[in-house]
Parts: sequence; C-alpha cells; structure tokens
Amino acid sequence: MATTVPAQTWQAGFVMPAVKASWQDEDFYITENGERAHYVAPPTDEPLTSTVHNSLGLNAIRTWPTLYNGTESPDGLPDWWHPSDEVDVLICGDKAETPLLSGRADAIQPRSLEYLYNWGLASEFADEGPFLNHTTMFKDGTKMFYRPAFVSDSRYRGLHVISQPQVEKVYLRDLMRHRVLVERCTVIDNFEVRSDSESSHPVRVSIRHTKSGKLQSIKAKYLVGAEGAASGIRKQLQIPFDGTTTDIHWVIMDCIFETDYPYITAFGIYTKLSADRVKALAEDRRESGGRVDAHYLRADEVLEQTNRVFAPYTVKFASPLSWFAVWKISERVARTFSTPDFRIHLGGDAAHVHSVLGAFGLNSSIYDASNLSWKLGLCARGLATPSTLLPSYDIERRLFANRVIRTSGAYLRFVCGADIPLASLKGQGDEPETYMDDLPPLDGTRKGDLKWCGAFFPRNANFMLGLEVPQTTSVVCPPMNDDDKAGSRPIAVINGARAPSPRVSLEVGKTGYLYDKMVGASRFHLLVFGSDLQGPVRERVAAFSQQGLGPQGFFARYGGSEMFNVVLVLKALPDDSVALLAGEEFRCLRETATVVYDDRSPDEDGHYWYGVNHARGAVVAVRPDLWVGVSCWPEEPQRLDEYFSSFLIEQKVDVGVGNVAVNGVAKEVAVNGVRAINGVDWPNGQTDPVNSKNQSQELIQ
Repeated sequence: MATTVPAQTWQAGFVMPAVKASWQDEDFYITENGERAHYVAPPTDEPLTSTVHNSLGLNAIRTWPTLYNGTESPDGLPDWWHPSDEVDVLICGDKAETPLLSGRADAIQPRSLEYLYNWGLASEFADEGPFLNHTTMFKDGTKMFYRPAFVSDSRYRGLHVISQPQVEKVYLRDLMRHRVLVERCTVIDNFEVRSDSESSHPVRVSIRHTKSGKLQSIKAKYLVGAEGAASGIRKQLQIPFDGTTTDIHWVIMDCIFETDYPYITAFGIYTKLSADRVKALAEDRRESGGRVDAHYLRADEVLEQTNRVFAPYTVKFASPLSWFAVWKISERVARTFSTPDFRIHLGGDAAHVHSVLGAFGLNSSIYDASNLSWKLGLCARGLATPSTLLPSYDIERRLFANRVIRTSGAYLRFVCGADIPLASLKGQGDEPETYMDDLPPLDGTRKGDLKWCGAFFPRNANFMLGLEVPQTTSVVCPPMNDDDKAGSRPIAVINGARAPSPRVSLEVGKTGYLYDKMVGASRFHLLVFGSDLQGPVRERVAAFSQQGLGPQGFFARYGGSEMFNVVLVLKALPDDSVALLAGEEFRCLRETATVVYDDRSPDEDGHYWYGVNHARGAVVAVRPDLWVGVSCWPEEPQRLDEYFSSFLIEQKVDVGVGNVAVNGVAKEVAVNGVRAINGVDWPNGQTDPVNSKNQSQELIQ
C-alpha cells in the first residue's frame, strides 16, 4: 500500500518508530556555531492517492517533486540539462505529469529481476517486498488446494511483491545518476518518416509542452511508442489492435485489510463463484474508454461483495484506500510491432493489453525493452544492419504477446467462469493463434476444475515466470538443424532458450552465479565450456582461442571486447587456471576471457546444466538479452562467424600482444542520445549502452 512512511530511527542499530524524523529536524542542518549546512532537504508534497475513499478517511503520500518530477521540478532545470533536437531514439510514454503515486502493477517475475540485475538495479527491486512462495485456490468458500508456488532455478525464485510506483522511483533515481531527466508534460503532436531523405535521422517529430504550448522539432533515427493502450502512434500508423474487449470487470482496492483469512501471505485465487455470492458490480454503470466510472461505485459496496466472495472468512478496512480502480478487461495485440521500414516500434501496453492474471503487464514491458533496446543500440551505432536485425523484434515479441493474451485469457475465463472464446490473434504468417485451444473442458465439478488446473499451471508455469518464450526463427535465433538432436549438438540448450545461470565460483573467496559475469546490455556473451582443459578438449579449446579469438577471427572483425564478453567456464580450482592457460595457443583466450570455476558436483554444475560433452567442450553465443543465440564446437568457430556476419557490420580491431586495441569504427561512432516523452518504462541506457564520453542521453515526460 502506498502511504507516507512515519518517522523512524536507527539509534539502536535497527529501525524503530520515532517522534520526529531527523531529516525534518532543523538541528541536523546547523553546526554547533550556528553555521547552516550547504545541503537543504528538498521540498515535499502530500497529494491524495485515490479519488475513491472509505469511511476511515483519506490517504496521502509524501512525494519529492525535485527528485522525481523530471523537467517539472519546482526547482527548475539543472545546469547540465541540455536536450538535443537530434537523437538516436525518441521514446514516447504516457501522459502522466508526475510519477505514479499508487496502484497498477504490484509484482515482478524472476526473468525481469534477471534483466534488472543485468542493468545493475535488481537488488533495489527484490529487497522491497516479500516473495510469494505459495498458491491457494478457493471455490465457493471451499479450499481446492494450497501448495508451494512454482519457482525458477534463478537466484530470484518467484513472484516478488513491489508496487509500480516503487519501480518508477528506482528507475528515476538511476536516470538521475546518469544525468537523464524525464521530460514530463510533453507529448507528440505529429510525426513522419521521410523516406526520400538521405539524413541519418529520417524520423521527424513535433513535440508539444502541454502547459506552455511550446513546440519543438526533433530528428531521430528511431521512434518508440510506449504510451499505453490508447497509443496515438499506433493509431496514426493505422496498425490494427487485434483481439477482443470482454464484458468482464475487475475492481481493485489497495489498502490495509483486517481479515481472518488464513492464507493472506500466499497468492490467493477465488474461482467461479456461484450466483448467490456475486452480483454484477458494473451492471448499469456508465463506461468511458473501456473503464467503468469509479464515481459510480462505492468502496463499502465493493467491500460488501468482497465479503460475499470470501465467506466464511471476513474482510474489513483497516486503513484509508490507497488506490481504487474498476477495469473492463480487453485482450488485444497490435498486428505488427514495427513499421515496414523499422524506424518506428511499439512496446508495452501500446502493443498488447490483457487482464491482470499472470502478472504479465509490467513484466512484459520489461521484456519488450530488453529485446528491442540492444537491437536499436547496435543499429543506431552503425554496428548492425537494421533491415536484417530489427525484424526479429516483431517476430519474437509479438508471438510472446499472443501467448500472454491466450494464457492470461484462459486463466481469466477459468477464474470468472466465463464461457467466451479466447481472443482471435494473428500467429506466425497468416495462421491464427491456437495456443490454449486444447485445454480440458470445464463441467462445473471439483474434479473438472482440478483437471483444468493440472493441465494449465504446469504447462504455463515457466512462461509466467518469464523463463520460457515461444520458439521462433530469426536472424538472431537460427533454426536447429535436423541432425541437431540432444547429444549430437554442442549443448543441450536449444537456440532461443533462456541461457541458464548455474552457481559457480568467481574467485577463491567468492561464489555466485554465471550471470554475475554477464552484466551489461551492450555485448554478446561467449561462454566457452572447457571442462578441466585437459585431454582431447584442450586441443579443441586452443583451436577456438587461435581461430575464433585471433587476429583473423570473428572476434576481431566484429568489434573485439567492445562487442563480445568472453567467459571461460572451467572444471578446475582458481589456483590451477594460470597453469592450464599457459602457452601461446591459449594467449587470445587468456587475454580476453573472464574465468569462472565450475567446482560443484557433476549433478549440479554448469556443464551439466548446459549439457556439455567434457571431451569436446562447447562455445555458446548468448545474446545481450540473455537468450541463447547459437552454439558450436570449439574447433568450429566459423559457425559463429556465419551467425554474427548475418546481422553485424564488420568493425575490424587489432588484437595485439597483451591487449585488444580498438582501431576502427567501434570507438569512432559517438552516440547522440535517447529522449523519451512521458514515460519511464524503458530502462536508462538500454537503447545505447555503450560507455562513451560523448554520449548524451535524454528522457522526456
């Protein structure tokens, strides 16, 4: 629940209530001689968080406008803020004038946390709220099951509770550290792509400040529409929003409740309630834009219905309402996420909308961002061919969104007992989407319900955790060959699957996960599995070092260490690595690779997780968004050459003795920046993750 944090103190070494917060005490801003501190606490505001209230009063939350309101800060703009009118990527978000105060998304999945770890932010998200490790389901007051929730093999096991306003604040603080502001109260008036222009920035956009009316013209290489379900960019492009709008309404109340319900710390589901327990809250209510006007629903009325649903348990308000909303469920997917020239792309709710079931909303937007950002980054910097690489965004993310809508839709219909068809969507090519068409029929019995659950949840558990995606074929996810059966290919993990992150030893005094050495969103990760680097595998890994990482190999031709992060996974102790990597044949590997030590037992080590042959070894090309691109035998680096040459542009570097020196375009291409209008859905720097002193990134709201 979003509410102002009361005064606290840590004087005893742990948090305790306090009479007054030290940051509010004037005595903490002057010396013993009366000199005032240079630092002054920024001003605060306490707006109401909900337009609907209960009998316990109004809820307000302390906000810090100078920290979180971007260009609408009451202190004005900082001296370092100089937005450019020519940028690489212009991102358009929603119309909010301030950060979100309360409500919306309230949980984040393991895969999202893996991305956030990759971007350096995961600990702030994972530490905010509890981890829901059990699921319970009731029907008409009778418990159907209570069981441990499905968990991932990630360091982040399952569903972590965190509100969307908390998520936004983490993003905004990160943006500020990178000298980036969100330009608020700024919207797109119109845009066009000048196909006849020879300019490197053919997207022309007119943006307008909603308060002053001031117009500004922006030139961009790419435009991203992430401004919500009513996306004006999608509408101007006349991209159909395929799917359906149901007559199912959900009421959401966020506050502190008092209840005797015994499973309050679990993820709880009430399903298919009998008619005497439910009445249509939205019946005869006026609707506007798919939403039932909340002014026509009272909090006490919703609480009354809640108690009918939860009987024999009772629920009472124990605090004012933090958020209250009524939503009419729509299930839609944009027919394409990219324009034919690949200059404009859609993401987040602008590309797909669905019910809250499955916690897909915020998480899917993070997945969209992680997929598109590195691709736009490479293309904007002249390191990849846009017409080859960028089509993969629509191929991968639209089919994922289809599955979200069909999975969440089936879940919704089960919970609500709604006998309505799943949304009709375009699948691959012109084929209709059929996912979830084969679920067992429901006959209204407990046995039938449990059979449905037994089919639905195991099948979709990893998908809902973000670990599984539909199998697609693209330039960055080539098809498996007919003879690529498990046991005959370099690794068991298939192309396009999540790259597993087993536990490894990072050094003598530190252990962790493989992802600890795969951070950052700008480079491909080359995982070299070398077993103990003795016997037949030694010669094969040496061949990769000389041919793949040498002066004539793909590593040097496509950017060297600026493009590739090489990680050598050894079945050895840290003290043994120096001797194992001795010799000229391992020089390139020795000078480019980070070594991790796969010292766990054979039934839990990294070689086992990836399915590596210890006599032959393997090399795995993992994409910047942590999905497997392709794998090869170490003695066949030409396979990786073929893979990267299909979408990367050659950026020759000199691989010298003792160092890798960049000698070409890879260091000469300066990034001009990113601007985003009214939105923080896209993590800072992901469209341009290169560390460049000439870099100027900008965000607009």
